[in-house]
Amino acid sequence: MRKLIIMVIATALSVSSYAQSDVDALRYSMLDFGGTARSLGSGNAYGALGGDMSVTSMNPAGLAIYRSSELTITPGLLSINSDATYYGQSTTDDRYHFQLNNVGLVFANVNDGKANATDGWVGGAFALTYNKVANYNNAVTYSGFNDGSSLLNTYADFLNSGGGTNPGDVFDKDPFGAGLAWETYLLNPLGTDSTQYYPLITDGNVQQTKVMQTDGGMGEFDISFAGNYGNRLYIGATIGIPHIRYVQSYTWKEEDINNEYNDFNSYSLVDVTETYGTGINAKFGLIYRLNDYLRLGGAVHTPTLFGMSDNYYSSMSSDLNSGDYSYDSPIGEYNYELVTPWRVIGSAAVTLKNIGFISAEYEFVDYSESFFNFNRTLDAGDLSYETTVNTNIDTKYGASSNIRLGAELMYDVFRFRAGYIMSATPFNDGIAAEGADLAKNTYTAGIGIKDKSYFIDLAFAHSNIKQYDIQYVYDNGSGVNDGAVINTSINNFLLSFGFRF
Repeated sequence: MRKLIIMVIATALSVSSYAQSDVDALRYSMLDFGGTARSLGSGNAYGALGGDMSVTSMNPAGLAIYRSSELTITPGLLSINSDATYYGQSTTDDRYHFQLNNVGLVFANVNDGKANATDGWVGGAFALTYNKVANYNNAVTYSGFNDGSSLLNTYADFLNSGGGTNPGDVFDKDPFGAGLAWETYLLNPLGTDSTQYYPLITDGNVQQTKVMQTDGGMGEFDISFAGNYGNRLYIGATIGIPHIRYVQSYTWKEEDINNEYNDFNSYSLVDVTETYGTGINAKFGLIYRLNDYLRLGGAVHTPTLFGMSDNYYSSMSSDLNSGDYSYDSPIGEYNYELVTPWRVIGSAAVTLKNIGFISAEYEFVDYSESFFNFNRTLDAGDLSYETTVNTNIDTKYGASSNIRLGAELMYDVFRFRAGYIMSATPFNDGIAAEGADLAKNTYTAGIGIKDKSYFIDLAFAHSNIKQYDIQYVYDNGSGVNDGAVINTSINNFLLSFGFRF
């Protein structure tokens, strides 16, 4: 069963940089809804509360709660620590990142004589906002001694399959992997058959190290409208324009630390991919105030249609007793489309005037509904690969339930907040290896000062997530090679400044 699970997820968290995979679809479908420090401090459970800039990305009906216009800006600091275990060896890595988490402007209006009305349109709001909804910054290093296999084994098997490969065709057959190993003398043809190849590393016994660095995130520009009917029903809509920037740089190195091989010391492979995408979606929401204490909310987010563009390249260098060699791949480009899933959100809040609130939110999203469209040129290869990747998405991922809880206590001009966010695993049962199911638990806290014309809020969130990475899959007869189990701890600090006018 372990072998089956690893084979299924082999391309999930470590894929060739020039091939879109189901992991890319998952990455761009999982959202955090960052927003303001006030929202984060209360676990982002603002769907039934409103009156905060972050609601444009969650439940735009909350804009109708505003009674005055507002300008808000929220810078943030991320602290990321990763602890990876690979073949029994542990390695840690750290990363810090400053970012703009939110900036926005809300224009609110209350109709004359309608401030306390119980029927008719009381007023409304229009907002232009930017919210950070996903963070891709990370740094991971893992290293261990593999006594059974090498990445070069998979390259040789690839070239030897299907009757073999002529030497003159090797680079063109795989210019981002096996072709680079061929050009740096890490693969050699058999003396008896030049279409068959063997690697310089035949039986493993090498120190393997991977350094992964990723940068970027997803930010969403929102255009939102909301209306207040009878101070009881609040409705709103958002047109969202998210933008993706994702840059990954992976370095894979294998070293002969025990002098097992005559003509091999080490080699390294570098894969770099830059992905950019712009999309469009819509969000619709409502809040109903049952009485002065209880509010119920609901929102629906349409799928996001992304236009995506990848630029990628690889390079390899070898250190052999016979010399040092290096070779670069061509620069690849690929344009495609991605559609992410629907989201449905239900929420409730209990509010006590001059005391505070308690709120809860439930979000449903089915990650298997993501899909790629590679059908730009009707190329048969593109269509075949599109079917394969979309089938993997449907097989590996499923419905997920996310829960957000929050509370705020008021004391004079001070606000004290706490929250909890449970983001469930996106995987179907039996898929995630070593318990690395990407489920995330987040604990939040915050404090603020609120005056009539301004407010200042500070929030802190701590998250833990467990991931699995496998560079390649090779069965040497006694089993599949191991991957790395990565425990990542994320600390997020937000500081919001707001002005009412």
